[in-house]
Amino acid sequence: MPETLNQIPPEAWPLIDLLFNITMVTVAIWLAITVFVWWRRSASNLTPVNAGSKNKDAQPDFLSVDNKARAEAIERGETFDKEIERREREEARAAARAHRPRPTVSQRLARFVSFFMSLFTLATMIFGAIFQVTRMGDMMREYSTTERILTVIQNHPISFSIAGLVILFQIYRFYVDRNWQEG
Repeated sequence: MPETLNQIPPEAWPLIDLLFNITMVTVAIWLAITVFVWWRRSASNLTPVNAGSKNKDAQPDFLSVDNKARAEAIERGETFDKEIERREREEARAAARAHRPRPTVSQRLARFVSFFMSLFTLATMIFGAIFQVTRMGDMMREYSTTERILTVIQNHPISFSIAGLVILFQIYRFYVDRNWQEG
């Protein structure tokens, strides 16, 4: 045993001590929980599941069940639950619509200006892309794929960052707002 301990490098002893302490704390917590559960069962007069014995001759002491009436009652309950859920969803939608403020004239004007500027930006991008085709063709011949991507990122870092943020935001919104999990 001493030869084995002497073969362990001195740099490993702090890690061994830490792992030993973590193991001891884990064992102490497990032991405390086990004792607590045992005391709780004793105080509540509960027995473990595996302590029960089998009795093949045991018979239930209730009357026979009308399975047809039971199935009908379950179906009526499910229908009722579905109807209540549908009504609650409709009421929530109506409440959300009622609390939604009506857009003012300035908000409508701002939306129109935003839409117009978006169209202007789109048109500028399309025409800019058409006029840049020759320059891009030269770049395609001179650079490899990785160099092309890095060149675009270096020449347009702000545009690349904004595009990346928009893409990440849309992916986040897709997972947060997905409705296909509700039904």
